Amino acid sequence: MGCKGLEFSDRLTRGFLAGLVGGILMDIISYISLKLKIADLHHSDWPAIILFGHQPTNTIEAVFALLIQLIFVGFLGILFTYLVTGLFSNENYLFKGWLFGVISWFIIYVITFLAKIPELAPLDTGTAITDFIAGSVYGLVLAETIHRLENKVFREI
Repeated sequence: MGCKGLEFSDRLTRGFLAGLVGGILMDIISYISLKLKIADLHHSDWPAIILFGHQPTNTIEAVFALLIQLIFVGFLGILFTYLVTGLFSNENYLFKGWLFGVISWFIIYVITFLAKIPELAPLDTGTAITDFIAGSVYGLVLAETIHRLENKVFREI
């Protein structure tokens, strides 16, 4: 049995949890950058714009958009767990995590550009740099969290 009743022997749960941890840190970076007026968009603005056609205008929209964004980064954590840790060795796991975070960030940018979502493409330099840094942190935290959870599970077996 894992911490607080979660069963960590399940790869999907470990991936989602690791994605969530990385996503929360990514959101903190995004929030700080927004408050310092470096970036124009918070990570939770992306699902709000896709769902509502605009940035959140009230608390319900903001909370719902944040929830959707956290579910999405949890899903990315599941992808990382199955694709990267399932197919490759554990060596250089931090590099693999960083690469996954940066590639995910870039693919999301490409999709919004190709979909021609005017509020999301093109973005200002401060937002792009913030998102690159946040994506990098996301990937590193994702990989480290998965690494620790996987080691915990295999030590308990």
